Amino acid sequence: MNGGKQPTRTWYAGIDLARIMFVASLCMMAFVYGVATMQYRLFPYGVIMDARSAYKALRSEEDDALFAGVIVLDPKAAAKPVVATLDPEAGTEYLLVTGGPFQFMQRCPKYGCMAWIIDRKGNVLHSWEVDTDQLFGDLPKLSGRPFIRNMYPSGVALDRDGSLVMVFQARNAFPAQVGIAKVDRNGKLLWKRWDQNHHWPIVDRDGTIYAPYMYLAHNLEYFGHTPIESRCPSGQVKLEGIAIYDHDGKPKRRIDISKHLISSNYPGLLYSLRDGCDPIHLNWIEVVNASAAAKIPGVDAGDLLVSLRESGTIGIIDKDSGEFKRQYTGRTAGQHSPRFLPDGTLLVFDNKGGDRAQGGSRIVKLDLATGAVETVFPRPGETRQLPFFSDVAGHIDVSADGRRALITVKSGRSFEIDIATGRPLWSYVSNFDIAPYLKLQGINAKTSRATQKLWDVDYCRLPE
Repeated sequence: MNGGKQPTRTWYAGIDLARIMFVASLCMMAFVYGVATMQYRLFPYGVIMDARSAYKALRSEEDDALFAGVIVLDPKAAAKPVVATLDPEAGTEYLLVTGGPFQFMQRCPKYGCMAWIIDRKGNVLHSWEVDTDQLFGDLPKLSGRPFIRNMYPSGVALDRDGSLVMVFQARNAFPAQVGIAKVDRNGKLLWKRWDQNHHWPIVDRDGTIYAPYMYLAHNLEYFGHTPIESRCPSGQVKLEGIAIYDHDGKPKRRIDISKHLISSNYPGLLYSLRDGCDPIHLNWIEVVNASAAAKIPGVDAGDLLVSLRESGTIGIIDKDSGEFKRQYTGRTAGQHSPRFLPDGTLLVFDNKGGDRAQGGSRIVKLDLATGAVETVFPRPGETRQLPFFSDVAGHIDVSADGRRALITVKSGRSFEIDIATGRPLWSYVSNFDIAPYLKLQGINAKTSRATQKLWDVDYCRLPE
């Protein structure tokens, strides 16, 4: 008898101990597998690392209320591009200017101009307005904020029939490399491919299109069969190659640049890198013409010139096998846009090999026979178009006669130089009034004047 009191209940009364042990066992197994996943890179290691890579890429997210082409709103900026002839020797060719979604809406009021052609006074003679809803309506799933205003053509190329090839990258999205598309002379979409292309496309004389592409290598610890570690904490390494398409957008073949760096016996180019997660950074492709090939032993017309930013390398690869025939390393730093001159030398945008007192970038002539480098711009004592610096990007186009070159800087200006003397001849500053965009988005701003990015300005002809 207990005097009518209820029996004392312990804290564990009524608890199923077998169930506790089962749940505890599951937790322990999950913990052990989690440790093994990270140590031995088991599933879902790749998914986790993809998410981590996306997170890291998006931590530096830019304010994207304005479209990707805008650098800064500036009440002191002009309402339209500032064009100036600096020397009587300036060229007279028409010029192709890269734009993007929502750019130059005074002329392309619905979607903005993807590109336009100007004369040397800045008069617009032709433009391409592209339906961006149709263009980007079926984008693959991207992390972040893949809005139309965050898309931009990192480069364009004009085909002979007036059609325009465009490569797209994305701000505030992962991956940033998006794809390639082609529109006719009136801006009608002909085809598109979301192949993670990036930087500039090239259109050969027969209409063949070349463009860099990127793919993520999951769980990459070493490069090829070498003992060279990738030194990428996430294990998600950006590898790159050349995608080749016919004029209708049909893929012809691919050349994996990273694979051929190893097989061509240049492992040292993957050893001393700033960023093991981005070891190649292919930023330019050019087809070797017959006159240039004749001056470079072992090189044939149709071989491909490539620029690899991270290793400071300019190389020439076999057009069929992809194997490296020649490579020039260490003469430039973070370079872009190597272009052939008539004498077989290269004109190169050397981003970080210049004199810091003049800005830090320079344009150099590289002799492929000797490896010698000569600074073309800026020369000692030069004061015009300074400071000259582009931390990233940077584009060159050479005139048909090989005597002049257009130099384009991402910060919003392009200028023409005389290659023999380095003398500036003509200039263009990318200022615009973006009031139509601000009105469309309902944005109240103190000024509608803006300085805009420039990816390239090229010599061209009017579409026929």
